[in-house]
Amino acid sequence: MPKSYARHRCIAFTLIELLVVIAIIALLIGILLPALGRARGAGKTTYCLASQKNLAAAFVMYADANAEHIVGSWTNRDPRPGAGGMDHSWVDWPQRDDGFRLGANALRNRDNTDDHERGIRRGKLWDYVEAIETYHCPSDVRNRGRGVAGNIAYRTYSMPNWVNGDDVWERHVGSDRVTHRISTIPFPVSKVVFLEESDPRGVNMNSWVMRLNVEQWIDPLTVWHHNASTIGFADGHAELHTWESRQTIEMTTNQQFDTPCPDNPDWAYLANGWVNTRRE
Repeated sequence: MPKSYARHRCIAFTLIELLVVIAIIALLIGILLPALGRARGAGKTTYCLASQKNLAAAFVMYADANAEHIVGSWTNRDPRPGAGGMDHSWVDWPQRDDGFRLGANALRNRDNTDDHERGIRRGKLWDYVEAIETYHCPSDVRNRGRGVAGNIAYRTYSMPNWVNGDDVWERHVGSDRVTHRISTIPFPVSKVVFLEESDPRGVNMNSWVMRLNVEQWIDPLTVWHHNASTIGFADGHAELHTWESRQTIEMTTNQQFDTPCPDNPDWAYLANGWVNTRRE
């Protein structure tokens, strides 16, 4: 037998050896992929929480610079009579470059987020948070048209209606009036000013609302962080809050509106985070 042939046979792998190597590689992949997925998810949560902290801090800075007047939760600054706009809105409605605000059909037909981002830049908080990425959680896939209804959207965060929103809606949900000044917010460390929402209609429409006089959601929440969501508070801090009720998780998964939630601790938590002028 030639020496070169003998050397070739010595370094060759048998079929059994190849199968063993393949099995080991597959096992390692099976072990590492979930860990990588968890690490990636943790990174998105950290980013989202930092964004909430920046927005909550901007909420306080705006009030400090405007004689204690707080920014408005309504997302429409349309100045035309009867348009329902509020000049103090923290962000504005998605719009073209000429300021024309898009209706529901136009929003559904958009294939990019340019108009959404333009509305954010024309809101009152933009001077305090001039990074468009801060308004979007990396776990929010609606910017790629992969939400529940498939509509393109960008902004992840919403403000509750009590934050200088609409008085008519405030009476509708069970309070008397919205709050206008930061100095009148009781226990600001516990009062929610930003939360995550993924309205399937193509934009987080105006203020986020829930009923206060009965245990019922109106707008759904969004839960992307392993049964938890990031929340910004009126004193400028933010937290990652874990939801307790399975009903809450199901409501957010299906994006259900007007959902009753009897004996739901999550409803109680957010009701306590609302400045309810009938209760305070």
